[in-house]
Amino acid sequence: MSNAGVFFDNLKRTIFTSINTSMPAKILSFDESSGKAKIQPLFKVKEVGQVPQSLPPIENVPTLKQKYRVNGGAVQTYLPVYSPGDTVLVVFCQRAIDDAQSGHNVFPGTSRMFSIQDAVIVGVFN
Repeated sequence: MSNAGVFFDNLKRTIFTSINTSMPAKILSFDESSGKAKIQPLFKVKEVGQVPQSLPPIENVPTLKQKYRVNGGAVQTYLPVYSPGDTVLVVFCQRAIDDAQSGHNVFPGTSRMFSIQDAVIVGVFN
């Protein structure tokens, strides 16, 4: 492979590994009243020539509620309950979710993209 090919393969790999999409995480604590958790991502990151490092814990991660119609009745909203040690799936939003959680159409006032700070818990594995 040419030097240019190696360069672009390495560039592509660097870009792809910097984009957070989803990953498993462990619940460290969960506040049922706010529906937010402190989590520990379960994937490690590694720089060339270095040993793998754990990602830092992420605080105030929102959890998704679920809406269901049960037995043809009224629609009910169900709140998740997590315990320390639960393994969950976390997704990372494309843009900063700080203002969008209000439910209004907003312009993300930051250039933050695919950040671990924009994590949302979508469900539990176990």
